[in-house]
Amino acid sequence: MAFVEHLKNCTDCKKEYQELSQAWHALPFDYTEIEVPESLKGEVLGFVFDHKRRSVPETFMTKMSKLAMMLKSQFTPVSASIVVVLLLAIIGFGIANVQDKNRHAENIPIEILAAIPLKAANHSHPGTNGIAYIVQQGSEKNLVVQVHELPSVEASQVYQVWLLKNGTRENGGIFKPDLHGSGILTYQLAAGQTFDQIGITVEPDANSNQPRGEKIAGS
Repeated sequence: MAFVEHLKNCTDCKKEYQELSQAWHALPFDYTEIEVPESLKGEVLGFVFDHKRRSVPETFMTKMSKLAMMLKSQFTPVSASIVVVLLLAIIGFGIANVQDKNRHAENIPIEILAAIPLKAANHSHPGTNGIAYIVQQGSEKNLVVQVHELPSVEASQVYQVWLLKNGTRENGGIFKPDLHGSGILTYQLAAGQTFDQIGITVEPDANSNQPRGEKIAGS
């Protein structure tokens, strides 16, 4: 009774009550029939998982506030709440699935398929040496390259690994050595990918599509 009397004299509460009543009566009782539009799913999930850096960094709470305002502009309060719950459930299941896959991957043993010695290719640095391993975990294969006694690099210079197959070179990644001249790189091999040789060059920057610098080591 007090609530009804209050509504008679409070314009704001009366307006909000009317909006909530309209939303409630428009809401189907069989929630399983409510379908979130695919376009909205894409927009909201893209918004939540947008990891691109902007000129002005936004906090998680700022992004969630924007998400809430977007939903509020398109839905009534009750239906917006249901959409949020559904989307959070989708995200939760996705995260749980990723964690389950990670736990499963941790139990798969790692097997070394091959060990490839690397030696110096430059007479001015004869002590450079290393080894490359082809390792497999489940269906995934990786090339792990470890090199020692490398000459130090300057400014934007990097060491670049090249995989040679029938005279064709493919970029296998870049790395920089530490203060002791040691460097390591891990490269995921594509399904069925093979190579004949490994070459390591020192490049002026990280933008080389083909070797531009001097070869320092190789198989």
